Order: sequence, then structure tokens, then C-alpha cells
Amino acid sequence: MKDRPRKVIKISEDLEASLLHAIIKGLISTDVVVPEEFSKPGRFALASCEALSPETRSFHSVLLHAVEVLGAPSDPMADYMGRIAATTAGVAAGDILSKVRDKQILIALINEAGAQLSKGVIDLALLGGVLQRDAGSSYTVTSVAETVKDGLPPTPTGQRLRSLPILSAKTGGLFGMWAIAGEPGVGKSALAWQIALDVAPAFPTLYYDFENGFAVMMDHTRQIFQDDLARIRSATSRVYYRDSIRTLDADLVSVPAPALIVIDSVQKLPTNLMYHKSGLDKWVHRLEYLKKRGYHVLLVSEVPRSQYNSDAYIGAFKETGEIEYAADLGLQLLPVPPSGEIVEACIVKNRHRPYKGFAVNLKRDERRVWVFKELTDNVAVSAGEEID
Repeated sequence: MKDRPRKVIKISEDLEASLLHAIIKGLISTDVVVPEEFSKPGRFALASCEALSPETRSFHSVLLHAVEVLGAPSDPMADYMGRIAATTAGVAAGDILSKVRDKQILIALINEAGAQLSKGVIDLALLGGVLQRDAGSSYTVTSVAETVKDGLPPTPTGQRLRSLPILSAKTGGLFGMWAIAGEPGVGKSALAWQIALDVAPAFPTLYYDFENGFAVMMDHTRQIFQDDLARIRSATSRVYYRDSIRTLDADLVSVPAPALIVIDSVQKLPTNLMYHKSGLDKWVHRLEYLKKRGYHVLLVSEVPRSQYNSDAYIGAFKETGEIEYAADLGLQLLPVPPSGEIVEACIVKNRHRPYKGFAVNLKRDERRVWVFKELTDNVAVSAGEEID
């Protein structure tokens, strides 16, 4: 597949003059622009700059080359080069470079929007990310040694899961992108909701549920808190339930990072039926980008039937291979025979900690069946804190 052609836009006279001035002065290279972006005399001047070495470039030498070698009309070209020389005279190099950066951001926005339009969708979060990524750009190069001269930054730590202390210790806590996989009915949604309630005191949660429905989730919550409406309202005051992903862009504006985004489940995200797998992969890429913006992401994933009753496997995320690459933590839930009342939590990927393999056995609380308790030696329930 050929690379998508670079978008070309006509730039303003002021920006054209600033860029050519900077090129002739040696502040920037000629490859920050393409000829089609310039006016006709600007194209003559740019071609002359490319032909001349940086050491021999001057406003006069560019004019002579454009007229005598390239055949540009003498008087119009002289007037044009006079404007170029005078337009940014005395302007600081940083101001010129800022103009270059603004131009590059504009082109990046246009290219990103064009790529999205070709797919029939506009992703405002990604477009905003282009601006956010570049808004703080600096042309000052700082070494690592200089950056850490006053000490190293604190070690990144995940959010501790109060109700699941063993899992929290082995994973380092909720951080980045987590993915939970398992067979139907094993308890993936219950565990995801438990984690959302667990971390709610620390940061808000956007919960996108395509599996259960609001009434079902509230019935589970009612049982968790044993019909205590005051406790339910307190526990969910920072949890925002959605049954559609179409509000994501607006939700991200209302709930900035740090926050948790839960997707239950990945396979139910809207895609083109003919290109379902590639569509899911694109969703995973987008959610991975949100992780880089400071959000925590929890993905619930089904496993294919070929993986039923099988050992935990990093490639067991159904219909998308991107999860295994994008996730910081991959967790697979396996029912323990014969009754299946106990669920084995296995870590199949752990990017930020050395621990992999069996993590802990989980069993539903006898009083609150929609909450998992960790088992120690499959007998004594560990002392996890209550969700409140």
C-alpha cells in the first residue's frame, strides 16, 4: 500500500515571507515546506535556496539565481525579494520557528482530518490530541542529565485496589491499559464493575457497558450494598454509566484525565461488519492513545471458543490481536472445575512488573455475590477492604 500523499495547503503571504527569510538565514531547512505551498515567486526563491549552499545563500544571491538561472521575471522578483528581506527583519529566531511549528500543526490537523474523513468518521479526541501534543512544543533540547539534576522523578505507581490486595500487589495496581479476558459467565463484568467502584474515591470512571444494561447493573449494585441507597449513591457519585460509545468525545471533555475508562466489552464496539477485526484494532489504538493522555483504560474482552477450557494464553483476546500489544496488563479468568465457583486469575502480560502466571483465586462473596474475594490457599478469604 502506498503512503497517503501529504496534504498541501496554500499559506499566507506573511508566513511565506517568514519561512523564506528563515531558510535564507539558515534558521530552518528547506524541507519544512513544499513548493506547491508557495506563490509563483516563492517557488522560484525556494528552488534557488535548494540550489545554493547555505554558505552562499543571501537575499541577493537568491535573487540573482532566480532571475539569471531559473528565468524569473527581474522586476517582480526583485520586489518580492525586497519584501522577504524586510518582512521579518529584526524578528527573533524563536518567533520564526514558532511560525514554522504553527504551520506543521495545521498540516498535521488537516492530514489527520483527511484520513478520518476517508474512513467516514471524525474523531474529535484525536484531532484535539494533535493540538495538545504540539501546544507545548519547545525547540530547546535538554539532556537527560540536565533534566534529572535535582533528582529522579517518582516511580510511577498504579492505583491500589482496596478490595483485591493480592492482585494489586502482583500487578502494581491499576495503571495504563488493563485487559480482562474470559469465557462467558466467568465474572468479567462483575470484576470490572468491582474495580470501577473500588477506584472511584481516587478518580472518576466512564463506564461504557454494551453487555448488561443499566437496570441489570443497578440490580447487581443493589445486592453489593444490600439495598442501602445512601451507600449506593455515595459509591457511584463519580461513576458515569454509558450504554453507547457515541458520547465518548463529549465525555472526555467533561471528565478529564486522570480518570478510568471501562469498555465492556471490546467486541461490542461499533465497527464496519465487513472489517470488524481491523475496526476493533483501531478502537484499541485510540484507547491506547487516551492512555497516553493520562487516562487509565480497562478493557473487557471475550475469548474465542477455541480457548474455552484451555490454559491462560496471551493471544486469547477474541477478534483483535492489538490488545496483547497495547495492554500494560493482561488478565485472564479461568473457572476452576468441577463447580466453577472459584475463578483463577492469571496474569498473561505484566509490562511494568516482573510477575506473570497464576495470581490469585477469586470467589464470589457469599453475602454479596457480585463482589469477588481473594482466597489464600483456597481456604481463608484475604482481608481486602470493603467497597464503600
